[in-house]
Amino acid sequence: MDKYQALEKIKDLWNSVDVDLGQKIIEISEAFYAVGLDLSTAAAFVKATPSELDALLSLGALDEELIKLISKAEPPKTTWALIANASDEEARQALNALLNSKDSHSNNGTSHSEFVYQQMMEIAGLTKEQMVGMLTGADLAHALKKGQDFNALSEWENKFFKSVVTQKKRGKTLSGKQIDIVLKILENLSSKGAIKRNSIDGDEEICDRILDAIGK
Repeated sequence: MDKYQALEKIKDLWNSVDVDLGQKIIEISEAFYAVGLDLSTAAAFVKATPSELDALLSLGALDEELIKLISKAEPPKTTWALIANASDEEARQALNALLNSKDSHSNNGTSHSEFVYQQMMEIAGLTKEQMVGMLTGADLAHALKKGQDFNALSEWENKFFKSVVTQKKRGKTLSGKQIDIVLKILENLSSKGAIKRNSIDGDEEICDRILDAIGK
């Protein structure tokens, strides 16, 4: 299988309504890594955001039983990164809570995805630092662009943020010190209005994910 065939397979799987989420996770991950695809290129080909595809690929590292549970629970895209980065116990509790919520949750003015996302964060008991550490390279790259657009970053912050974006996109984990700095910068971007709820720039989902991570 060459790269184009892998991209076509991933596209078909991503858009299929007949393949359950667990099977998509397994087969898309296998095709992606078998030929060494680039995240941004693959995401654009299937018309997904890099963060969505990155989160799905991260789910592929979970054990078989958890992937089977994902198939049953069908968690929304906004929760994939959280599930992938939680401990096995936390992920299992969160997915079971999602299964139970399907019959009992009423909208009450919020989306089902938002409800589940908040519920999972409460179950996992993650700190701000852990949540920021779970943000993808694509998430941080978007925050960097917003900061640049709003002229809200100092020269040093701009250089630092570029370095951590590169590090995350290469699959490397940020150090505790780096995460602390990223958290402070994101909080500053929020206070300056660069990243806010109900964004009118067509990036509401990613802005909300960043704000959820920093507790804003």
